[in-house]
Amino acid sequence: MAHGRNQRQKRPSRSERHRARQPRRKPVSELTVRLPDRGTEPETVIAHLGPTNSGKTHDALRFLVETGRGIYAAPLRMLAQEAHRRLAAELGDERVGLVTGEERVNPDAPIVCCTAEMAPLHGETLVLDEVQWAEDEERGSAWTRLMLGGEYRHILLLGAVEALPLVQHAFPDAEIRFFERKAPLDWVGKRGIVGLGTGTVVVAFSRRAVIGLAGELNQLHPGKVACLYGAMPLASRRVEIDRFIEGRAAVCAATDVLGHGVNLPCETLLFAETTKFDGKERRDLEPWEIAQIAGRAGRYGFHERGHVGVLTGVPWSDPDPELVRDALTPHVELPGGHRGYRVVDSGRLRPQLSDLNVREVDELEPALHAWRHAALSYWSVDGWLQVESIQPLLSRLDAVRDALHHSRRRLELADVWKLMQAPIDEDGLALLGTLAAALAGDRPQRTVIGWILDPGRLDAAGLEEAEQAAREASILRWFALQYPGVAGVTIERAAALEEKAAARVVRELRAEIDDPTIGRCRACGARTAPWATLCDRCFMARGYRAGRR
Repeated sequence: MAHGRNQRQKRPSRSERHRARQPRRKPVSELTVRLPDRGTEPETVIAHLGPTNSGKTHDALRFLVETGRGIYAAPLRMLAQEAHRRLAAELGDERVGLVTGEERVNPDAPIVCCTAEMAPLHGETLVLDEVQWAEDEERGSAWTRLMLGGEYRHILLLGAVEALPLVQHAFPDAEIRFFERKAPLDWVGKRGIVGLGTGTVVVAFSRRAVIGLAGELNQLHPGKVACLYGAMPLASRRVEIDRFIEGRAAVCAATDVLGHGVNLPCETLLFAETTKFDGKERRDLEPWEIAQIAGRAGRYGFHERGHVGVLTGVPWSDPDPELVRDALTPHVELPGGHRGYRVVDSGRLRPQLSDLNVREVDELEPALHAWRHAALSYWSVDGWLQVESIQPLLSRLDAVRDALHHSRRRLELADVWKLMQAPIDEDGLALLGTLAAALAGDRPQRTVIGWILDPGRLDAAGLEEAEQAAREASILRWFALQYPGVAGVTIERAAALEEKAAARVVRELRAEIDDPTIGRCRACGARTAPWATLCDRCFMARGYRAGRR
């Protein structure tokens, strides 16, 4: 018998199958590599640069109110929602709108708060917040697009002082206004977990660590501990934030979500950890990361000063006080003698569909690679412009193509490109594929979507299931705005699912924090890390017994 005659042939991988179906990469001559541009220059460009709690956003919003028309664009849905609540309380609901990938509230109002990707390219006044996000590898192009192509009469750029080089690249003649913190920060060193004062926030860097920390605090402050982390639905975060603001929670355990638009009346902020897993490795926090979080201490109007330190008395955490203390002093030199924590001097760009000159879905992937190659060469002479990562687009394209291939359905190029812009993370790709197949007419996938939309499935859900349902509801809200009513997906049904998921998260979170076994070895009851079920001693003992068997 010939060797290998009866061996099963190796099945090509998904990426190999896609490549086999696709034409060769488009020649560079068939692509458009261009910068966003504007026909009318702004009358004024002003940059408000400074740390958190310095009043730069407050002053910019005052200008927006005075001009009476314009856009406030932020990196996060929660920041847009907060600005919307603040302005609507002052001006009235009818004069302020909210537009994000997942929601539309009075979108034709004279003042609209939105995420950066949803900001229009023309208007009276643009307040572009957290301008340093232009450097973000996966989302930075939204900021660069507005800075280079936004046709507004007035442009206000808000950000950290580190973004000074970026602002000067984009607008060499911009007026720069520097802001200082209104509530100074004091280093308080080590603070024990016993006896923490009201208004204290403690920070760790994983979901399990924060829940475990909240459990430890709950033993000292029963029923008066708030909890915040990134996987928590926005409505659940609002419940926890309100508990802290209103004094129903004395202390709060949070991840670094605290540094992204969560404004708490926090007097003392303590780091329970000074390392984090960044998706590749566990590493020390960067000084700018520490400074961004620490800056949340001492909110102006609530406290005269902020206090920053590290938390002790938790067996599984060992924060480095020197790392935190040193990070409170900016050490990187910037133009004009200013100091910051890093240099932000570049903006990202990505292609539009019109840049790719394609007619078929199968042409998209080679065209994206060709555009990236051409853009890298085209902008190599201008050091402040960089190409945004196309990997998120390719991941979404793969999810859509796989779903269409398995269901033997097709979608128009414009629909596939729209689905590729969905505001989702890696764990939402399966649902994106389901939506693509349903949009193309696959009835079984519509049945799957109907089950996902049913709030009844949450009746017995645990914490992680409820968090996942909230993420799915967010994707469904986005889909309902793009394709109203298709596959039975409506804003009302998606919002009902999101609301129930958020309520379930709060309920299950309270149960986990109240659980006396959290952070305890299930064999002997000794204290252990919240992500471990056994202490080191019991783990080693079980391994020894297993080895003897």
